[in-house]
Amino acid sequence: MVQIFKNIFKSEKSFFFMAPALAWQISFCFLPLLFVIQLSFCTELFQFVTLEYFAEVFKLSHFLVIFRSMLLATVTAISCLLVAYPVAYYVALCAPDRMRSTLMFLAVLPFLTNLLVQVYAWFFILEKHGVINNFLYFVGLDVGHLLNSQFSMYLVMFHVYLPFMIMPLYSTLEKINVRWIEASLDLGASYFQTICRVVLPLSIQGVKTGFFLVYVTSFGEYAIPSLIAGQKNYFVGNLIAEYFFIGKDWHVGAAFTCLSSCVFIVSIRGYQLLLNKLVDRLQRV
Repeated sequence: MVQIFKNIFKSEKSFFFMAPALAWQISFCFLPLLFVIQLSFCTELFQFVTLEYFAEVFKLSHFLVIFRSMLLATVTAISCLLVAYPVAYYVALCAPDRMRSTLMFLAVLPFLTNLLVQVYAWFFILEKHGVINNFLYFVGLDVGHLLNSQFSMYLVMFHVYLPFMIMPLYSTLEKINVRWIEASLDLGASYFQTICRVVLPLSIQGVKTGFFLVYVTSFGEYAIPSLIAGQKNYFVGNLIAEYFFIGKDWHVGAAFTCLSSCVFIVSIRGYQLLLNKLVDRLQRV
């Protein structure tokens, strides 16, 4: 009997260790998602199916909110990628071995600080008498209020989400053999061609992971647009909070959540195809 249980444990060991994560995923991801979907379609719990809630959110104003959030997520992801790639490349392939740990610690240092603390720290930097305004006034420039503007919102989004881009890029780039880059240069390829034809294809998974990690998380961002942008415009996170917590209209809020999620998933697929085509185009350079 003991041997039977040992054999069962060995054969099912992988499932045994996966069970807690699976239970967590079902309890805090799939069940809430199922609850939101039924709220958007049913007037009662899994009863009286209706499309009236989707009719209320299927308006141009709501699609503008979704597009505004997609634009925010896209600009944040692209700006983070443009800055994070050379940083991760230098740390992974150019920096001395003894400095890599220190540089990566500095890159992920914002993770050790609470998000709200980071956001409120930017208040003192961007306010009328803050560091940036004082410096610009000192050099003879008067740009007015930086706080409660689109510029300040994008700046803080870039600062908060940059580490999310650096980490997957670094983990991919550090696995590249430097001899492949040296061989490409020795065979007559320019440095730009080596980056496009050797480094970028080998690190494309890190690019995709970092891009979509930033894109997905910043699409539903609530705190930064609310606190920094001054709630001048609605974003997906703000509008969902408005429906659920202020208006107490859970059914319409759930319908808008499902609608924005569907549009968001389509946009992710579009960006996947676009990234693949971009890599193919660069490899022909």
